[in-house]
Amino acid sequence: MGNYSKEVFRKILHSVAIALFIVWLYMYDDWKTSVSYFVIAAVIVCPLLFLASKIPGMTSFFNARKQGEFSLSYLVFVIMYTVVATICWGLIGERMLVLACVLAWGPGDAAAALIGKKYGKHKIGRKKTKSLEGTMAMFIFSLLGVLIALCFYGKYPLPWVLFISLLTAIVTAITELKVLSGFDTFFCPVAAMAVLVPFELMFRYLNM
Repeated sequence: MGNYSKEVFRKILHSVAIALFIVWLYMYDDWKTSVSYFVIAAVIVCPLLFLASKIPGMTSFFNARKQGEFSLSYLVFVIMYTVVATICWGLIGERMLVLACVLAWGPGDAAAALIGKKYGKHKIGRKKTKSLEGTMAMFIFSLLGVLIALCFYGKYPLPWVLFISLLTAIVTAITELKVLSGFDTFFCPVAAMAVLVPFELMFRYLNM
């Protein structure tokens, strides 16, 4: 399997994980139950994924970049969800903001990897490992993800929805460009939250 085909396979797994997460997000009505079960699942699944990576041939079969990558990625995702859900859903009381934070990262991350790997000719970033084309893809898909979430949210006037989505996409695209590969799973949704939560609180204060 070629390098690009391997990346496509990896991002298919990534997209399936995001879809399953959305199902999980709306499976429980209480944020504490959702987060608790997610952590319990991680305690069980992470060691299993790590042990599976020790089986000869498994790392290459699933096209992981290194041994134990998926268990680490899952652990980072669980930490991210715990933080974002606790603040957005637990403290703020808005589950849709959790979805917006994840959609600000998930689709864009996949698009950045695929488009950047195939069409990325203009290398940028401190280590020149990412591309302008990939970062633009991250921005566009992040914008669309947040836009869709906020439209379903239906609490903000449309001009504000467009402005907030644009600002969130800019912040997450810059974050994805700056952070080390793998840790964008945590920092991009948290960066999106840093934009979305203040706007939510502002609208509540102004009763808009």
